[in-house]
Amino acid sequence: MHYLVADIARTITLLPGDMLLSGTPANSRPVQPGDVVEVEVEGLGRLTNHIVEGPTPIRSDVGAQPTESEEVMSTALGGDWEFRGIRTPSKDLYPSTITEEKE
Repeated sequence: MHYLVADIARTITLLPGDMLLSGTPANSRPVQPGDVVEVEVEGLGRLTNHIVEGPTPIRSDVGAQPTESEEVMSTALGGDWEFRGIRTPSKDLYPSTITEEKE
C-alpha cells in the first residue's frame, strides 16, 4: 500500500482526509482523457471525476504503469485463476475447484 500512495503522490498533492480507492472493478481499463470515473459511497454521496490530460506527461521510467496483458485483462473483466484453468496461488485464501490429476 505504501508504494501505491507514493506512486500517486508523485503526480498529485495528497492532503489529510484524502481518500484513495484501489482495486480493479470488473470491466475496467486504464483511464484516458475524456473518460468519466464515478465512485459512490452509501450515506456519503457520489464523486464524479472527468479525466483530463495533465500539464506534463507522466514519467514512464518510475512507478507502476498501466498494462493490458492477458492476466490483467482477465482480472479486469471479472475472470480469475479458475477462468484460465490455473490453480489459485494460495489455496488457503482462494479455495480452488480445480483438482490435481494423480498419475
